[in-house]
Amino acid sequence: MAGAILIAGLQCALFLVLALRPGSVAIYLWLIGPRVLALFAGLVLVAGLLASWARPPFRIRRHGPAGALAITTIIVSLTAYRTYPSSHDREVSPVRFRLPLDGPVNVAWGGGTPSVNDHAQFPDQRWAYDLIVRRGGLRHRRRGERLEDYYDYGLPVLAPADGIVRSAVDGEPDKPIGVRWAGGDPAGNHVVLEVAPRQFLFLGHLERGSVRVALGDSVRAGQAVGRVGNSGRTQVPHLHVHLQDRPTLGFGEGIPLYFYDYRCSGRVIERGIPTGGEREQVVENLRE
Repeated sequence: MAGAILIAGLQCALFLVLALRPGSVAIYLWLIGPRVLALFAGLVLVAGLLASWARPPFRIRRHGPAGALAITTIIVSLTAYRTYPSSHDREVSPVRFRLPLDGPVNVAWGGGTPSVNDHAQFPDQRWAYDLIVRRGGLRHRRRGERLEDYYDYGLPVLAPADGIVRSAVDGEPDKPIGVRWAGGDPAGNHVVLEVAPRQFLFLGHLERGSVRVALGDSVRAGQAVGRVGNSGRTQVPHLHVHLQDRPTLGFGEGIPLYFYDYRCSGRVIERGIPTGGEREQVVENLRE
């Protein structure tokens, strides 16, 4: 019983610490804490059951509260941590970002909750977007078996803001449709722009050979930096974009990425965070 109470107490402590949004410390706690607690709770549960079984008569009631506490800890550890509590959640960047694609764009993933944004669980991609193009409700021509069948494949990717290139990768292959990622850079061909102090914008899954900028280049908002591809950890063409506080993919905290001056459902939005999920918002840039 004591072990179950200790683990449950640690679970509560983890929740409280993460709620305080302690910055970089939260990244380690988020990635390691829930899994470790679930593992320890499982061990406590198994140990309790074995101890009861070894001392007949087997009585569930004696160890019932400890078992229930351990099971609750496991469930919480595996299901409750779905939205990373970034220390930047309430920030608004001073940068006025434009959409990185011109023309009508569907938001496949984007927004603040897991129901509309599958990236919400990842510390660095907390507010990321996956942008696609549909025509007549479809993403592709014909059966969509070739990269060229997808309406967004090869579209120019435009810098959402002025910035300095901190990373530019252009050698990753574009994978055939439906092929799972098998190594390499998970962002595929990508560009990272430093758009403000400790603010780095990632544009990922670009077409091989399309990246037009190099490390250290200065770019202007609206400048073409590459084309939509299917490189990295993706199975169909789309553009991934997110803002974080470090230049390294996979480590850092996401920053809310607001777009400015776009149209959504016939309304002009001065500043907003478009959402995806089952009801993809369709947005269109209004800025030149």
